[in-house]
Amino acid sequence: MKRPWIAYSAIALMVAAGTSGCATANAIKSAQGSLERAKAAGSEAKAPYEYYSAEAYLLQANHEAGEGDNKQARAFARESEGFSAEATRKAGGGAK
Repeated sequence: MKRPWIAYSAIALMVAAGTSGCATANAIKSAQGSLERAKAAGSEAKAPYEYYSAEAYLLQANHEAGEGDNKQARAFARESEGFSAEATRKAGGGAK
């Protein structure tokens, strides 16, 4: 598996959904979607700092959700989403 964080994300989402209500799981799911859109826009090459920052924040959000720190997990998810949006913007907004 090239990126094991995807599997960890799925596990963390299940844990978060079962233990913290929908807010944290929704924030992480939204951040994951933003990161996928950034990747589709080609931001890995065109905006690597923003893309990999978003990826790192998402990993940390999943970790915090797994640890039960929902407030911090949501904060990291918001940071991830912000970096993903910036990466998408710098990459031109979509695959061309």
